[in-house]
Amino acid sequence: MTKRLLPIALLILTACSGSSVSTDRTIASVAASSTTIPATTTTVPEIFNPASGEKAIECNNKAVGASYGEKVKLEFCTATWAMGDTDQDTWNCPKEGCAQTRLYRLVGDKWISPVICRRDKPLTRFALSCYVPNAGPATLAEIPPKDVACIIWQANKSLTFVEETGCTPSKADINVALSTECTGYFAAVALPLEKCDTGGAVTVAQKQLRAAGYSVSVDGYFGPAMAKAVYAFQGKRGLQQLGIIDSATWDALSPKAFPG
Repeated sequence: MTKRLLPIALLILTACSGSSVSTDRTIASVAASSTTIPATTTTVPEIFNPASGEKAIECNNKAVGASYGEKVKLEFCTATWAMGDTDQDTWNCPKEGCAQTRLYRLVGDKWISPVICRRDKPLTRFALSCYVPNAGPATLAEIPPKDVACIIWQANKSLTFVEETGCTPSKADINVALSTECTGYFAAVALPLEKCDTGGAVTVAQKQLRAAGYSVSVDGYFGPAMAKAVYAFQGKRGLQQLGIIDSATWDALSPKAFPG
């Protein structure tokens, strides 16, 4: 199995319509090289809306449903944003849960649902994983401010995506990442490296951890012992302690470019 790659910036707008999310595309990683790349005049689009200062509040299903026109089952809310599904959506979900869900936004005194998004992708990838029903890919205009996204969208707080989203993961998620045993391993082709990854980049990181004085096996498999060593290394170096190897941790560990 191949782990999906972390985009450095937003890449491809994909067309979608109706009630199905378009197929997510694999995004190629960029390998570092010694070639000097000339400066470009193209402005890279922002992938965040500025923070709003909103806080998490208890969801009011009745108020949002009355405004939207259907019964809703909300999961996470702020004063002007919410995420969840309509009753009809939940009826159509498999037992393991809905793969996608709606964003709701308060506009004036009325709640609307501007987009539907995949639950497993961060909202920084809105053009790939969110769509405006019967219109096409979502734009930044349909996505909540960055601090609101951290509150209402759980994928934004996933350890895999926090470097991309700027969110702070929960201590519980970090503890799980440090301690849970792997039931399988995935070929790592891009940062971040995380528990249950395998491959040459993991081997490089293991050698560097051993050289730094941490007792880890050099076998190319990122297990719980390595996650704990990475966590300790990050604490010693003043890095964000996640137990996964993001770009800052890789730079601190290895003088080599990430193999690509």
